[in-house]
Amino acid sequence: MSFFTSSFYSLAQKDTLHLPSIRIVNGSIPIPFVSVINVTTSKSFISDAEGFVILPTFTKGDTLLLRSMGYEDVFIIYGQQIGQTIAMEESPVSLEEVQITSNVVPDVGSTEGLKSLGVESIGKGVAPGNTAELLQKSGQVHVQQSQQGGGSPVLRGFEANRVLLVIDGVRMNNAIYRSGHLQNAITIDPNSLEKVQVILGPSSVRFGSDALGGVVHFTTLKPRFRSKHSEYNSSALVSTQYKSVNNSINLYGTAEAGGERWASVVAMSSSSFGDLKMGKWRVHGDPLWGGIYSYVDRRNGVDSIVENSNPSIQTPSGYSQKDFLHKLRLGIPGGAIETNFQYSISSDIPRLDKLNDISASGLKWAEWNYGPQERLMTAVSWEQYLGIPGSLHTTFAYQNISESRKKRQFGDALREIQEELVDVISLSSVWVSSPFRGDGWKFEAGIDGQWNDVTSVVRAEDFSGITVVDSGFGDSLLTRYPNAGSDMLSWASFASAKRNSGENIYHVGVRYSHSAINASYIPTSALELPFDEIHSSHGALTGSIAAEVPLSLNTKTTTSLSSGFRHPNIDDAAKIREKGGYVLIPNDSLRAEYIYSFDESVSWDITPRLSVNSAIFLSLWADMISPVAATLNNESQLFIDGEYAAIQRNENLGNAIIKGARFEINAQILKNLNFHGVANFTKGTRLISQTPISHIPPMFGRTSLEFYKKDWSIEGFVLFNGVKNIEDYGPGGTDNPQEALLTGTPSWWTLNIESHFEIYKNIHAQVGLTNLLDMHYKTFSSGI
Repeated sequence: MSFFTSSFYSLAQKDTLHLPSIRIVNGSIPIPFVSVINVTTSKSFISDAEGFVILPTFTKGDTLLLRSMGYEDVFIIYGQQIGQTIAMEESPVSLEEVQITSNVVPDVGSTEGLKSLGVESIGKGVAPGNTAELLQKSGQVHVQQSQQGGGSPVLRGFEANRVLLVIDGVRMNNAIYRSGHLQNAITIDPNSLEKVQVILGPSSVRFGSDALGGVVHFTTLKPRFRSKHSEYNSSALVSTQYKSVNNSINLYGTAEAGGERWASVVAMSSSSFGDLKMGKWRVHGDPLWGGIYSYVDRRNGVDSIVENSNPSIQTPSGYSQKDFLHKLRLGIPGGAIETNFQYSISSDIPRLDKLNDISASGLKWAEWNYGPQERLMTAVSWEQYLGIPGSLHTTFAYQNISESRKKRQFGDALREIQEELVDVISLSSVWVSSPFRGDGWKFEAGIDGQWNDVTSVVRAEDFSGITVVDSGFGDSLLTRYPNAGSDMLSWASFASAKRNSGENIYHVGVRYSHSAINASYIPTSALELPFDEIHSSHGALTGSIAAEVPLSLNTKTTTSLSSGFRHPNIDDAAKIREKGGYVLIPNDSLRAEYIYSFDESVSWDITPRLSVNSAIFLSLWADMISPVAATLNNESQLFIDGEYAAIQRNENLGNAIIKGARFEINAQILKNLNFHGVANFTKGTRLISQTPISHIPPMFGRTSLEFYKKDWSIEGFVLFNGVKNIEDYGPGGTDNPQEALLTGTPSWWTLNIESHFEIYKNIHAQVGLTNLLDMHYKTFSSGI
């Protein structure tokens, strides 16, 4: 449940008052990223990581609203003088308060106004099935799906290992994050999220490598110390959800408790997803596209092709998943220590885009599943507040990631299983200066490092699960990654500064990153490489500079220049895999790739009830890594998975230009009626050939109309995608042209209605109608 309460502070009776800074706390613990809104002028500010916020001069009669998720609203009004510390009381957090937001930037080297995408609250409606769906519902992140148990975020035309995923300050990207499509985001339980930040482009010097397209930073539930009005703080939440589109059931529970110097939160969820239904209104005009007319079922010990009685049900696509989270926070003199344990495991996840592949004799695959996807993370964070020098934040983390691929061709007696195990150890430490300097400057500096160890094995098993071909060498099975092991070491240091000069804000940041990979092969009869080791090491100096300048009382512009760097990982340099008639082989001479980006945005508050935001960007992608035709031992084809496939390997292929724009409008039509709309445009081409590059989504966005009252709300929203013509697809199979029509991916839109209401004091309900008009569609590059 949740409550709305508020507290009031008063300020001294003067015509004007200037507070150099105030600090917002809960007890003795600072509250970061609090929104401070001048209700009178509609201007807003954000507190930093230590709870400090610098306020400009304001006049008699102004009212300030302090708001942060999980805390009661606080109003500061003109009246009595207050001190430099303001306390906020905690309030229980319920599921409907989970929202995606990115109107704050975690480091001062980023460009707040441009890189931080204001993604509206969507948690008031029906909870999403997974985290990828949460991002897609915002209308501001394009998501690719190869299967129901997946979801690959696309930022500015970059995807997978070129988008950095971060959870609670810990990098998720590891040595085997691939360049195609990635489903690792679904290992985060959306019910356990407090917020999601989306930082567009490479401007964040804190996060560094991999963030060519941007950063998606997930923040999970936070342990909360007790309120000063109670001996201890405790709450619990239990929820259940059913969706008819896939007969899914989600059970979720969370419990939290806290004293003056300790706090704990536990969250658990269990989800079961049945086969996904597709819409029947085929506006595109093709009566057959996407239908599942037959599938393979093993009956009486024999593979059989079974006619699907309802081709609109995508059989098989169902899976299940369980998630667990526990955090413990302890207050210490001048700071806090927090432990963070997370675990996620799925069932086998069917690759529907593979299971519909056709061979000369019919359906090619009897089985093609991702095996149980496991993610374990344990982290310890230490926050120490140093007074005038600032504060220090240090996090040590260990991650264990396990994934596998299970495939068996139709009629075969054995299934091949490739298993990958990644261990990641990381350390990061960030110093942030105090805002009490009095000169308008704020500084930040830090170091971070990660070590990845990759183990890759392959085996074959019979229907009883007994291994009949072990992972010994000399057989015909191929591991996905180097069979003698591989590792990756990355480290970096960064510094950034922010300057408030009157109404102008300036940012500058610099980062040096260095990465190295090592891989070893033992020759097999299936593949003879011209080398048995890969050693690669690259470093880069990148940075960003930006200025936020008001053009008028209600209009401001933000301009930035930034650069980014990505070192090839084990997946880029050392992977062996077949897809779409091509087989990718390792390359021991890959170089790093870079991006140089220019951004411009304008924010215009036309009236207190109407605002418009627009942004454009232009990026040069240099030394881009992309697959090209290659030979191995003077052969252009390799026999794999029962067929010959054309050989490719990753190369640095020159440069490309990516450009785009974003438009957003927010309007309060009536007192309780709000409108929001956003549209995104991206285009990418190679510089010399002027041919399209992969991963570039068509125009997409969201419009919504929300009516809300004290105890209930209802929202209607439309998600939409433009057409993606086949001639605009990138080369090779990355964009999955085989999953589209011959002309490409048609445009589509869905009408959706969601409502939240309070039935009784502690009982809430959420009801939603998704794809109300039963539109048939596929998002660009998706297989489901």
